[in-house]
Amino acid sequence: MSNPFILTFGKKPNQYISRPKAIQRIIESFTSTPSPEQIYMITGIRGSGKTVTMTAISKELQEHEDFIVVDLNSDKDLLEGLASELYQNSKINMIFTKKEFSFSFKGISFSIEGATPVLTVETLIKMMLEKIQKKNKKVLITIDEVTNNGYMKIFAKTFQALVRQDLPVYLIMTGLYENISKLQDDKTLTFLYRAPKIYLESLNISSIAFSYKNIFNISDEQALKMANLTNGYAYAYQVLGYLVYENNGIIDDMVINNFDQYLQEFVYDKLWFELSTVEKNIMKNFPEGEISTKDLISKIEMDNSYFSMYRDRLIKKGIIYSPSYGKVKIVLPRFYNYIKSKEF
Repeated sequence: MSNPFILTFGKKPNQYISRPKAIQRIIESFTSTPSPEQIYMITGIRGSGKTVTMTAISKELQEHEDFIVVDLNSDKDLLEGLASELYQNSKINMIFTKKEFSFSFKGISFSIEGATPVLTVETLIKMMLEKIQKKNKKVLITIDEVTNNGYMKIFAKTFQALVRQDLPVYLIMTGLYENISKLQDDKTLTFLYRAPKIYLESLNISSIAFSYKNIFNISDEQALKMANLTNGYAYAYQVLGYLVYENNGIIDDMVINNFDQYLQEFVYDKLWFELSTVEKNIMKNFPEGEISTKDLISKIEMDNSYFSMYRDRLIKKGIIYSPSYGKVKIVLPRFYNYIKSKEF
């Protein structure tokens, strides 16, 4: 049997723990009549399972006869990509067989029934969606790891216009908290502030322990010990499982050392680099366990309201969490060790 765990970001592993609450919320929203929402934003730290969660939703909706699923790349022209994907989709390409006029861009030619020439890709998409709507079908667009670039801004404005026109278009975007925040900061995209956001929190420790127990045929105590090492971080669940599987089901110092290295090289180094100077200073003063916000504020000598702003940002980035009122704690596994190992 091959290793059921993987180390690659974004790819759905053979062994993973789904997020049924988030998945069901979006599916029920999109399949309801009328739909209460037409856009969701899934955010979380690298390796939290954003892409896997979005993929699970798109695959389930792909099975619905009335849904057409289109996956777009945020680094390319999203509108041209959408038009091209719709035109070539096997579920609906028969709708566009009548050739009363044509539209062409970058070597791709469209022919679609109509009475007037199409001059822009926005107009083309609107006409395509109108025809799709007449066939009682819906279009789900998925965009992974959005960034605040020109393509994304133009697409977001067009999507907002399509929603206002009651066209059957739905959108799921994933992205890091900071990237989604930058996109929302654009004053012309205020509707994104109102878009519901799903913050992917830690996986359930009991679910992780149950998974490890079944895969490695170990005791409840051993499985729970492994699960606690991950702190519920989805990527850590994959890394630890992968390493233990390769080590014939045994956890030893070599496995823990490799576990730390994978987390450092694939997540923590980049995460630390992207933190602001103030955020780094706050993290340097965290103990291994939880700490009261009062004590932490005292250590870093920061104004309470100023600290609250950064605390909220670190929580939304998935680095810390509040286990109880007035308490904060590092959520990422062995991140305390990582911080202490660095030279400041």
